Formats: sequence, C-alpha cells, structure tokens
Amino acid sequence: MGQKVKVLKEVLPNGVTILLKPTEGMGIAAGSVFIRGGILDETLPGSTHLTTYLLLKGSRRFDKDRISEVFEDYGGGIGASTADEYSIVEFATKVEGLKEGLEVLGSVLLEPLFPEEDVEREKKNALAAIRSRREHPFRFAYLELKKLTYRGTPYERDTLGDEESVLKFDRRWAQRRWEELLKGGRIVVSLVGDFEKPTEVLGLLRETFSAVPGGEFRYPEYRKEVERDELKTVKREGSQATILCAFNFPHYRSEEYWAGKVLNAVLGDGFTSLLFRELREKKGYAYATTSFYPTKVGSPRLFAYAGTSPEKAADAYRDMLSVIKEMPFGREEVEVAKRKIVGDWLMDHQTRARQAWYLGWFETIGMGFETDFEYADKIREVSFEEVLRVRERYLTAGPHHAVVVSP
Repeated sequence: MGQKVKVLKEVLPNGVTILLKPTEGMGIAAGSVFIRGGILDETLPGSTHLTTYLLLKGSRRFDKDRISEVFEDYGGGIGASTADEYSIVEFATKVEGLKEGLEVLGSVLLEPLFPEEDVEREKKNALAAIRSRREHPFRFAYLELKKLTYRGTPYERDTLGDEESVLKFDRRWAQRRWEELLKGGRIVVSLVGDFEKPTEVLGLLRETFSAVPGGEFRYPEYRKEVERDELKTVKREGSQATILCAFNFPHYRSEEYWAGKVLNAVLGDGFTSLLFRELREKKGYAYATTSFYPTKVGSPRLFAYAGTSPEKAADAYRDMLSVIKEMPFGREEVEVAKRKIVGDWLMDHQTRARQAWYLGWFETIGMGFETDFEYADKIREVSFEEVLRVRERYLTAGPHHAVVVSP
C-alpha cells in the first residue's frame, strides 16, 4: 500500500531536518523536536535528562509560566523528556497559536536560562527518583538487567544517572551539555496539523530553526552481544519475585527485524500470547508476564518478564525459557499476532501528537520517516517460516542473560 499522505521534508543548511505533515480536522497542530544523543554521548550520567527538563524553566524572553501558558491557552501543552538515544520536546496547540508557540519554542532552544533555583530543585527530584527505584520491582529488575546485558556501554545506565553524577551536576554542566546538543545535525523537527497553507507553515519552521548552530552528528554504535548464558540474582525487600531475560535479536537494518516484531507479539503481547497463556493461565506462576523488543540504534534485545511469588520463581524462570525457546505455535497464532500489531499501530496514530512522534522518531534513529507509512504492510508481509527462522537463530540456539530479583 505504501505512503498515502504527503510529507514535506526539508534539510536546512545548518543540518536541521524538518518534516511537515498536513492533515484535515479541527485546527490542531502537534510537534516533536528530537535531539539525537540521549545517554549515548554524555560525559556526566544523567546530565542530558536534567538539561532537557530544565529547558522549559525559562528563557531570556519568556519565564516558565509564560512558556506553558502559550500552549495551554489553546488547550495544548509542552513537555520535555530524555530516552536512551534522544531527547525530545513535544508540544501541541491550535493552528492559530502556532506562530506564537514556535516563537516561544525558538527562545527555549536558543536562549535557555537554566535558573539556579530550578537546577537545585530538579537535582533533588532526580535524586529522589533514583533512591526510589528499589520500590518499583519491574524498573529495579530492568535496570539490573541492563547493567548485565549492556555492560561496558552507555546503554547500561539509567537516563536519570546515579546519585554521584547528579550531585556533580550544576548550571555550568547544563550550559555545557546544551551547547553539545544544540547542533543542527542532531535535530529532527516533525509537525502534524490541520494547515490550509503548508508552505507558509514550512516558512515558520525555517525561521524558527535556521538560527540553530550547524554541526553534524553520528550515533556511536555499540555492538554488545549476549555471548553466553548468565544469571544474576539480586535481593530486594518486598513480597514478590521479578524475572527478566534478555536475548540477542535482529537489528532494524536487518530483513529479520519485521519477523522479530511478530515473534515478540506471539511470545508476549497480550492475553493470547504464549507467555501469558502458559505461565499465568495454565500454570499460575505469574500474575504478570510480557515480552518487549525496543528498536535501538545498537545492541538490540528481546526482553521477557514475569512477576511471581518467591517460592515459584525457580519454576517460572525455567518454564519461561522453555516457552521462549521451544513452545510450539502455529500459523494462526502468527496471523493473530500480526493483526494485533497492526491494530495497535493504527490506534496509536489517532492523535496528531503521536503521528508527529512516529515521523520524527523514525527519522531520528535512521530508519527514515517513510517507515511510518510502510510499517503495517511490512508486518502483514511476514511469513510463518520467517518467524520460525528468527526464533531458531536468536532464541532456540542463542544464549541469554537473566536477572531474578527476590526477597
């Protein structure tokens, strides 16, 4: 079926990539500003998260209240966050408020103040979040597994950093990190909205982002493989046990990527998945179980999770591996998984904000924004035999890392 909607793409002389997708509706506009880097190239762990969050605390021309009001006055909003491989500023407004919104956004990016009092406040918030990680079983186990399976690479870290690094962070670190991040080659801007004159909107985007300093950026690629089976046990206060496993899985540049997505859904996506059916419904080991396959620039993994009682942990871990590596499934289960992926995909594109996110994200990580229009067809085209081959290569015959957290 391919691409149905026209997306205007322009790369400015400074390297900023602009994506503009016109829609029809009630006059809503939503955008995402992706900034390549995330934790992958920061010298002080957690500095990207804090710096990005502090962007919205005030600029030379607008205080933090006005930054929010410009978007909220039209029923929208603005927010900032950091993931492993990028930071993002997301915003939504009405079309009539877009010009003023972009003016504020430009000031936020080009002349942030990083107020001292907000730096100290956000450091305290980050420290509190770091110290509370043990209270969240899944997150704690996932961070422990990342330390094992991504050992020696930035992927082993949390975006929040650690207590030592956060305590070192100050306003000078924020200024330094933002100077590193504010380079045209790092930035992808995606905007989706009900524009009657898209070329005029494109002009506003050029005006806003042409002042960003030029500069290229290439993701550092970390090829960390799971080379042998490793099990890490961790003690944590509480009444439950958490099991998390990691397996090598196809890179998005591989033709096996799409079959990997389908296999992940067969194994752990929803009530019809093998893990849910076997571990929870049949054997009563787990009150929660799933698998997930995040798309990464480097070192892709399939993760599998089960939450259970401590006395069942050993059996649940053994049977989880058996389900993942050996449990038979048929063509109908693959077809059900494909329909579920496509349905979830379409549902997640209902808002302009999510459409803007996907366009920008695909472009940011190197898959190209066109992938957003090809995704459902690529999933539908996956064959039963391709799914079996991916399972045999990466799961049945492959090693794994595991973390079991229990009281």
